[in-house]
Amino acid sequence: MKFDRSKVDHHSYDEKVINEQLRIFYLEHFEEKSTFAEDVKNGLLTANKFLLPKYFYDVRGSELFKRICETDEYYLTRTELSIIKKYANHISSSNINKNTLVELGSGSSAKSKHILDSFLKCRDKVKYVPIDVSDIIVESSKKLIEKYANLHITGLVSFYEEGVDFITQLDESAKVILFLGSSIGNFTFDAEEIFLKRLRNDMREDDILLIGFDMIKDEKVLLNAYNDREGITSEFNLNILRRINEGLGGNFNLKMFKHDAIFNKDESRIEMHLVSIEAQEVYIKAIDETIAFEKGETIHTENSHKFSDEKIEDIANRADLFVSEKFKDEKNYFSLCILKPK
Repeated sequence: MKFDRSKVDHHSYDEKVINEQLRIFYLEHFEEKSTFAEDVKNGLLTANKFLLPKYFYDVRGSELFKRICETDEYYLTRTELSIIKKYANHISSSNINKNTLVELGSGSSAKSKHILDSFLKCRDKVKYVPIDVSDIIVESSKKLIEKYANLHITGLVSFYEEGVDFITQLDESAKVILFLGSSIGNFTFDAEEIFLKRLRNDMREDDILLIGFDMIKDEKVLLNAYNDREGITSEFNLNILRRINEGLGGNFNLKMFKHDAIFNKDESRIEMHLVSIEAQEVYIKAIDETIAFEKGETIHTENSHKFSDEKIEDIANRADLFVSEKFKDEKNYFSLCILKPK
């Protein structure tokens, strides 16, 4: 990808060129972002305590999530992957005018590599732009270019919105933007609309958004997916307290909290909580605060909204997008949708 610095001079970044096929940009966050300490203080000093789920994903948290995806109960990853495998060639052939794939939250690119396979079969060259807050994309990108000689990667270590803005300015070609895993379900209603509207503003008229939605289904199936028998989801949830201990000087006793996942029917979402087993106090050095917990009080750590076809249509419409195609599994557990600008 030819790089014209003048097009992105409003961004602050560091560039690392690995070789002719791979370069990584580390974008500095020019937008005002709160720190880990600030977010923890804000969340734990409110009446209804909460922590932001983005802090699950340190190295240990990412490894635990990978293990969750391999459990029998967690249907989401394998169901979405089955849809991708089935329809990847169709997605590629119906977007033959596009050779740039941008992925939000790419991680190890485990699912998107099947789409890359299909795109590379019928194109001389494919450009792949993985965007992630973690530099996990460096190692995963190295593995990809070892496999594909005609793949050129521009990795962005960045927040999603800034990364999309950056690559849109850098490369004006038509793009397929991937947002897989039903990650949109972790947003609040308002944040979901703001996020998709911002994506839409950065999309050109011939760009498409390929996005995953976890569908509403039997409550038992949902609850089992977030309460696996091996207790890996419990470890994953508790890991956020470990991060506070290690990064902010907290003294959480992880044995004094337990994982709980419930289905909130009114909001159509799974909620993950950490429940205080007894009344206790926790001191966090970095924010110089002692947090009091009553017995049974919870810290709300994550939402995972579940969707209907009608809700997907409404989400798209509010962001000035429309649903062009839907790809589903036989049980209607998951929907992979192509959204296009109106």
